[in-house]
Amino acid sequence: MILEKNNYDKNALKNKIVLITGGGGGIGIEASRAFAYMGAHVIIAEIDAGRGKQAQKLINAEDLNGIVDFFQIDITDERQIDKLYKYIMDKYTRLDVLINNAAIVPMGAIDTVSISDWDLSYAVNLRAPVLLTKKFISSMKDTGGIIVFVPSAAPTPYMSAYEIFKTAQMEFCNTLCEEIEGTGIITYSIAPGFVKTDTAVKAVEIVAFSLGITTEEFYKSLEELITDAEIAGVGYAVSVVMAKQYNGKEIMSYQVLMDSGLISNDKEKSNSMQTQVDFDNLSFLFKSLADVFFDQYQNWQKKKLFQKQFIFSDFKKQMGLPAENFKIQIEALQGQINNNEWGNFLDSKKMFIKWRCYYEHQIKLLQGYEKNAAQLRSDTKLLNSWIENLQEIIKIL
Repeated sequence: MILEKNNYDKNALKNKIVLITGGGGGIGIEASRAFAYMGAHVIIAEIDAGRGKQAQKLINAEDLNGIVDFFQIDITDERQIDKLYKYIMDKYTRLDVLINNAAIVPMGAIDTVSISDWDLSYAVNLRAPVLLTKKFISSMKDTGGIIVFVPSAAPTPYMSAYEIFKTAQMEFCNTLCEEIEGTGIITYSIAPGFVKTDTAVKAVEIVAFSLGITTEEFYKSLEELITDAEIAGVGYAVSVVMAKQYNGKEIMSYQVLMDSGLISNDKEKSNSMQTQVDFDNLSFLFKSLADVFFDQYQNWQKKKLFQKQFIFSDFKKQMGLPAENFKIQIEALQGQINNNEWGNFLDSKKMFIKWRCYYEHQIKLLQGYEKNAAQLRSDTKLLNSWIENLQEIIKIL
């Protein structure tokens, strides 16, 4: 286990009560193991009794610092959620952490996915996290607590029946964060990255076929996001230890492990790269992008209240930090480049990937509200030029 190899604090979550839905396999079981390693009492909420009991038995057999409990539940049934709440309150008196990990993954073209699959996706991927949050939030206001969502990035072709409801978790989290400010409750979203679970592999086969590409080509398009179940699950658990710094943000498991020092920034690679990189070109690309962002930031500040609120909220959602913090980060990198200090820049690949994804997201938004065809072409071309510059930087890094 990553935590054990790094001698991570076994008492970091000592006696914390953690509920993780869908904890019987894949990312869920790895997160449960990590929580138990750090001393938590973990309740695996799982619809499949066989998987849930097996996960409980396997983790408890490792004789870690915490223990794992199992509660069989169909989280689409509100009455069963009521029973889960009573079980936890009767046995543990409180819940410290709720991890909304459970998911189902219907894939296919909008007109081919049955309405019953759409309904089930809504019930599991959005309605259940809302029900669980509503059920536990009152008690958490008395004791404090952490509510974690596991969203998807954005709806894409042939994945909409899954991603529309997973993406909505981010919007729910953002709203929740504002409503519970000052209550002692922390909430944030964490994306695990792409993990080749059995469910994910089956989903990829459907999507790749629908797109007319091979599964290998599809995996290649995701290579920056592919990780393994342990990194994803341990990221969930460690994010809880560091929850205060992630409040209201959207983060990734890999980012958490980098922040905690459990995964190296690979300084040796950075040092060797410095003998190979065309720094003049890199500096030119970065300066042009920085200037674009600074201009955008100034223009955003001049918008009317509602527009400005939407822009900054959307930016924070996509980038995982407020626009002002990102501006400070860009200014710091620019200052280091001016002093010919490239170490932090060469370790910032994930930031540039997020930046690229943000502009790709802007193109999608543009299609929805820009009705003037000539303006749409012009704005899309401009956004694509920024994406190309970011992609060039990413390739170098």
